[in-house]
Amino acid sequence: MSWQPTNLAADPASTSTPRALTVGGQDVVLAWSGDAWYAFEDRCSHAGCAFSEDGEVDGTQLVCNCHGSEFDLRTGEATRGPARLPIRIFAVRAVAGLLEVDV
Repeated sequence: MSWQPTNLAADPASTSTPRALTVGGQDVVLAWSGDAWYAFEDRCSHAGCAFSEDGEVDGTQLVCNCHGSEFDLRTGEATRGPARLPIRIFAVRAVAGLLEVDV
């Protein structure tokens, strides 16, 4: 894995909603929740629904509104079915005021 730059400002006030983008060839969603940035793959492990279209962040939980699966944003583990497999989670850091994702 390697750190890849994004064009998103690290200031959470500048991004009030989750943002979908491609980073290093990987479709990811970046979201600010509570006091941290989270980056996760943009596909539910259950049916492949795009979180950028059918998902919402609630604290450290990611809810897929396609079929109701929930995931822990810290680990990617499925916490509520029907999904059983985890999703990929990526580390995020701020460099020179912009976000980078380790993909």
